[in-house]
Amino acid sequence: MNEYKLTFTVTIEELDDPAARKQAKGIMETLDTIVADSEMKLQQVYMDRAPRGVRMG
Repeated sequence: MNEYKLTFTVTIEELDDPAARKQAKGIMETLDTIVADSEMKLQQVYMDRAPRGVRMG
């Protein structure tokens, strides 16, 4: 049996990190009702350096 991973990107535009985390948490909770034990990572994207991220769920 082969294992596959489905990934997709949702862009969140907020003024600060707490607001982005709150919105991401709502998305995560909704998706978790459809796909149990899903894993998500919230990343802040910069134009001039690598993304900064936090694993959620």
